[in-house]
Amino acid sequence: MERVQLLKALMGNLEKDEGVEKSPNISIKLSKALNFSKEDRKIIRDFCGMCSKLLELEDQYDCFLESDRKISKIITTAICAFSEGNIRIYCHERSMADILRSIGHEMFHLRQHELDLVPSNMKQHHLSPIEWHANAAGGALLSYFAQKVGRDKIYR
Repeated sequence: MERVQLLKALMGNLEKDEGVEKSPNISIKLSKALNFSKEDRKIIRDFCGMCSKLLELEDQYDCFLESDRKISKIITTAICAFSEGNIRIYCHERSMADILRSIGHEMFHLRQHELDLVPSNMKQHHLSPIEWHANAAGGALLSYFAQKVGRDKIYR
């Protein structure tokens, strides 16, 4: 599969999606320092399930929601660690919409990696089409999810 085809496949899956479901592919691990409500945890779990389904993830991954950049080794807002089979999202004082967008972005990278679309010697990550596609996917997944569950639950 070519890089652009993955983004097109995601958009096709968005058009024919039939609902949100729990994902057996993503295990969510919350930092004890985060004070997410039960509703927030459900929103995140449902979003991860939807992303996993729409991206057609094949492998099992962990999604670490972190409150400390130093401990989690997150330099920006999120990181995808292919070799460790996880994504790590920095959540401290970030909006729900921004957290979900980061999750969608990193989960798209997981699928890119499953399809061998990420070269091992990639440089200037932020200038790469791989990153542009993940940005587009993260935004599309967030917008679609907010429309399905209610924008007021996401954009607050």
